[in-house]
Amino acid sequence: MPRTRRLRRPAWCLWLALCFFLPAQAEAAALIEMRIGGTPVRLVADRSGDRALLSAGDMRALFDLAGGSVYVSTGGTPRRVHARFRPGYVDTPYRVELFGAGPVLAGFVTRYHVLFVGEQICAELMAASWMTPFVDPAVRVLAILEALQPTPADPCASIPLTTYAAVGWPLIAGKIDHPTLETTKIAFDYQPQGDELALPVSFDEGDEQQLREVAKAAGL
Repeated sequence: MPRTRRLRRPAWCLWLALCFFLPAQAEAAALIEMRIGGTPVRLVADRSGDRALLSAGDMRALFDLAGGSVYVSTGGTPRRVHARFRPGYVDTPYRVELFGAGPVLAGFVTRYHVLFVGEQICAELMAASWMTPFVDPAVRVLAILEALQPTPADPCASIPLTTYAAVGWPLIAGKIDHPTLETTKIAFDYQPQGDELALPVSFDEGDEQQLREVAKAAGL
């Protein structure tokens, strides 16, 4: 009799299952809890509404990515800041190479990458590529905040999250013994609580300074 071989389920099977599951959950969002440079950050990414909520300490910033506005509050009246994610080609010196399978982190299988500048190793990365479409609002939010920072002379000194995210959501990135990004929890069936992602009815006008405060609170 022929031997029956047990088939392994590749990562794309999970991605396909999520594609069918998430649309049925009309209000489901991705919940990400992570540390950026040791700072705890919480992100709720709602790709159906094209919004994302970033919380760090007492700082709360609701990004209306479709409308190009950010509502920043620390407990008082929110301030609205106009800010848009502007994608475009940037000539970066980084090269990311896949080295093989990575460990299970936050409950998910990862793949191990190494990031180079020339022949110099800048960072290591454990990522899950199938997560990319589900966390896209979170990537754009962090890209908006990172764009406020000056470009360091040493490209290895401050690597943008968008560089890591080019190969998938970074479960852990930086030096393995001293990561700069670490995802401690990620879930794709999060139900936003009450008006968590609702745009405020009243607000004051703000400016870029409020965005810089958000970036600082988030460890960027």
